[in-house]
Amino acid sequence: MSDAWKSFFSELVAVILGIVITFAGQGAIDRAHNRKEVRSALQLVRTELISNRQDIADLRETLDQVQQSAQYLNDNPELLKNVHHLDTATLNTVTFHQGMVYAEVSVTLPHDALELLKTSSIFQKIGDNTLSMKIIRAYDTCQNIVESIDRHFIAKTTQTDEDLPKWLLIHSPLPYVDPADIDTAITAINVFLRQ
Repeated sequence: MSDAWKSFFSELVAVILGIVITFAGQGAIDRAHNRKEVRSALQLVRTELISNRQDIADLRETLDQVQQSAQYLNDNPELLKNVHHLDTATLNTVTFHQGMVYAEVSVTLPHDALELLKTSSIFQKIGDNTLSMKIIRAYDTCQNIVESIDRHFIAKTTQTDEDLPKWLLIHSPLPYVDPADIDTAITAINVFLRQ
């Protein structure tokens, strides 16, 4: 082989190696960028789900108090009939429990981070379908809780003042306030972020 061919092949090999290295380097840069983008989005999801879980815990506490107030008023119907003849302390107690029973209980659980995942194509970049499904289930649970509370409040407004405490004891939304899927998603995100 002549020196010209050797020179040509060595230059060709150098160009091919340069192209391969460039593509490999760009691929590594893209993967690192995607990992950073996914981690950032999942941290937002985690933060939002933790906030939603706390809102649900606060809601559960309020609903428990509503149930206790309904029980108190249901057990003491004579207090409501003789409200004008009660001493101040008893009147204050009855007023507190009535306020709890008649209060509007609602909750808004944001899903902005989920919308970010959906609209920015980050879901596809997560690469873990099980994690993606857990996130979707967690937000479905949030939505189910909101809808359950809303349905309960609408039904509650159709009751007469006299029947409301008894109705509340029978028709509690508490069984539907279970954030287990949210806890599962938060745990899965934490595991993913530690990798």
